[in-house]
Amino acid sequence: MRKIVLWFFILVSFIQCTKTNSSYEACERADLDYLACSLVVYQSYTYCSEKASTVSESTEAKASAKFQCDAERLVGSYLCEDIKKKTCGTK
Repeated sequence: MRKIVLWFFILVSFIQCTKTNSSYEACERADLDYLACSLVVYQSYTYCSEKASTVSESTEAKASAKFQCDAERLVGSYLCEDIKKKTCGTK
């Protein structure tokens, strides 16, 4: 799953490099890229949460697994938002 996310970010980054930052079309595309990115982050988070719920170790291990999922979701969401902001020229 992480390989899919990595390839997705590479593809989105490549697409972003071919656009002009000030164009309206780039911002429209950035909206679509943001939605796709958010979907990947959500699916990754769901998968991670399902795996974390199967941890049969201590309460601390379960909490740690959940924290890792939350952290990955937060970073992924930030990256999605950052891609959109950079494409539309707002920083």
